[in-house]
Amino acid sequence: MAPADLPPGFRFHPTDEELVNYYLKRKVHGLSIELDIIPEVDLYKCEPWELAEKSFLPSRDSEWYFFGPRDRKYPNGCRTNRATRAGYWKSTGKDRRVSYQNRSIGMKKTLVYYKGRAPQGLRTNWVMHEYRIEESECDNTMGIQDSYALCRVFKKNVVFGEFERQGESSTSKAKGNQEQLTNFGDVGQSSGSNEQVKDNSWMQFIADDLWSNKTK
Repeated sequence: MAPADLPPGFRFHPTDEELVNYYLKRKVHGLSIELDIIPEVDLYKCEPWELAEKSFLPSRDSEWYFFGPRDRKYPNGCRTNRATRAGYWKSTGKDRRVSYQNRSIGMKKTLVYYKGRAPQGLRTNWVMHEYRIEESECDNTMGIQDSYALCRVFKKNVVFGEFERQGESSTSKAKGNQEQLTNFGDVGQSSGSNEQVKDNSWMQFIADDLWSNKTK
């Protein structure tokens, strides 16, 4: 399917609710979507850095959206096969509910891409949000909610752990600078005390000299 002819300045930033309640819901029911903005791609046959060229969005956008068929790891199982040629997607954290009008309409899973093979894979900055629709949102169908998932893929610029380490380093430097300033203050106080002792000694010398002149 060809991408839509997007107007200049177009940006696609839907909410979780909009992704599930409109785009994914219409996809699993085979209904038309007003703007053809989300292509269907088998995400696990591609590496994350290959997905940008498959997106219908402008190349300057930093995140991409795809409909992906749910490929099963085992023929009779419910686990999705998330391995690619060069690595694999691993889920992290708990799945979150997507709600609309105080009811659950879907689930959101966060995955991180690892290069290599588990469990020795190397974690990367590539992140995927996978949206699934609830069975209650599917009209009189069996298992249709598992036919597709809607995925948002993006690459984080900074790993949170590295940001924390940078913050700790900055804090340590700030403490070091503060200690240096404190030491300089102590030195200043010490110098001031020495100058005061010198002044007192000089005044005592003048007083003694005047006393000696009077007694002569």
